[in-house]
Amino acid sequence: MEQIIKLEFPNLWLLLPEMAVLLTGFTLFTLDLLYKRLNHALAISVSIVGYLIALLLLLFNWNLQGETFYGLYHRDSFSNLMQAFMIALTMLLLGFSYSYYKHRKSLYGEFYYILNFALAGGMFLVSSYNLIVLYVALEAVSISFYILTALLRSDFNSKEGAFKYLMLGGLSIALASYGAGFMYLYSGSLDLRYILTHIGENKYFLVLGLVLFLIGFAIKIGAVPFHFWLPDAYQGAPTPITAYMASVGKLAFFAPVVRLMPYVQEHFAHAWVITVSVISALTMLYGNLTALVQKDVKRLLAYSSIAHSGYIMAGIAVAEVIGLKAVLYFLLAYSLMGFGSFMVLALLERAPEWENKLEQFSGMRFYLPWLAFSFMVMLLALLGVPPTVGFVGKALVFMSLSFGSLWWLAIVMIVATGISTGYYLRITALMFMKDSNRGRELSVSNLEKFLIVLLVVSVVLLGAVPIILWNFVSFSAENLFMR
Repeated sequence: MEQIIKLEFPNLWLLLPEMAVLLTGFTLFTLDLLYKRLNHALAISVSIVGYLIALLLLLFNWNLQGETFYGLYHRDSFSNLMQAFMIALTMLLLGFSYSYYKHRKSLYGEFYYILNFALAGGMFLVSSYNLIVLYVALEAVSISFYILTALLRSDFNSKEGAFKYLMLGGLSIALASYGAGFMYLYSGSLDLRYILTHIGENKYFLVLGLVLFLIGFAIKIGAVPFHFWLPDAYQGAPTPITAYMASVGKLAFFAPVVRLMPYVQEHFAHAWVITVSVISALTMLYGNLTALVQKDVKRLLAYSSIAHSGYIMAGIAVAEVIGLKAVLYFLLAYSLMGFGSFMVLALLERAPEWENKLEQFSGMRFYLPWLAFSFMVMLLALLGVPPTVGFVGKALVFMSLSFGSLWWLAIVMIVATGISTGYYLRITALMFMKDSNRGRELSVSNLEKFLIVLLVVSVVLLGAVPIILWNFVSFSAENLFMR
C-alpha cells in the first residue's frame, strides 16, 4: 500500500518580519541598479520604512509561535526578542552612518542593501534548528560583514581587517560545515533537536561534529584562542560597522549556541561545563589583560568585546535555566553598551586629526562635555557599575555560576572585571581629571545627539529598572527549556 505524503502550504505569517526585511533589501538593490548614484536620503527612508514595518509585524504577532517550511524555520519568544533588538539597532545605525561615510568620502549605495542582507541573515540565524538554514544564514551575515568591513575608500587598515576576517571567517564556516556533515552522518537528520535527543551508544561522529560546529561559532564570537581576526577587523572597519558587528553580530552568532544549551544536559553536561568554562576563563583574562596595554581606544574596545564574549560564555557554561536567563540578559545588555561606545568613537572620528589615541581623550569634558559624559556612562556600563545594565548582566552571570557551583569561574570573572577597571577608569580619568591642550571642533546633528542620549538613557534605565527587560528574557529562557 502506497504511503501518501501530505504537503501543507507553509505558514507565511511566521515569516512576515523576515519577508519585510528581504523585500526592503531587494528594493534598495533595484534602486541602486536604476540610479547611477543612489540618493542616500531615499535609501535611508526606504530602509527605515521597511524596518519599521518589520518591527511592527513582529510586535503585533509577538505571541505567534510555531514552525513552518517543514521544520526549517522556528519562531518563538527567543527569536522575537533577538530580532526586535536587531531591527532596532539597525535603525539606530542608519541615524549615524550617512555623516560618517560622507566625512570619510566613502558613500556607496551598496552599503544600504548589504546592511539589509546582514540583518536578514541574522534574523534567520536566531530562528532555526536546521543545519542547512544555519549554514546559509551564517554565510549571509559573514559575507555582508566582510564587504562592510572593507567599505572605506583608500584605507589600508580597512582592507587588511576585512582580509583577515575573510580568512578566519571562511575557516569558521568550513569547520561548522564539516561539523554539520558529521552530525548528519551520525543521525541522518539535519535538525539539531533530533540529533541531540536521539543519541545511541557509538557517538564518536556526533561528538566530532558537535566540536567542529561549536569551534566554527567560537571563531565568529571571538573566543580565545580563536579570536585573532577580531581586533584587526574591529579596528579597520568603519566604526559604525564595528558597532554593528559588536552588537547585532554578537546576537546572531551566539544564538545557535544558546539554542543548544537545553539539549546538552543529558549526555554532554560534564564535558560542556568543563570545556566552555575553560574557554570562558581564557577569554575573559586574555581580553582584559590585552586591552590594558592598548593605546588605541578602538582596539582597546575590541579586546573588551573579546572579554565580554568570555562573560557571556561563563553563563553558557551553566546549562540550566538560570544560566540561560543570565546569558540572554547579558547579550542584550552588551548589544546596547557595545553599540553605544563604538558610536561615540564614530562621532569623534569626524574631529580634525582624530586618531582614537588614548591621550586625545585628555580634558574632553572642557570642549565636548555631553559626549564625554555619554562615553563615561558607556564605559561604566561595560565595567559593570550600578545602576547600569552592565551591572545587572554581570550580577546575573555571577549568580548563575554560584547556582551551578562554578565558584572558580566566578572568581576568575571577578579578577577579570578588576583588571578591566584599569583601562575603563583610565579613559574616564583622562576625560574628566586632565587638562585639555586644545579643543576640537566637532559638528554633530541634533538627530545624532538624540540617538546618543537615547542609548545612554536605555543603558541606565534598563539597569535601574531591570524588570523591563527581565520579564522578556525570563519567559524566553523558560520557553527554550520547555521541550
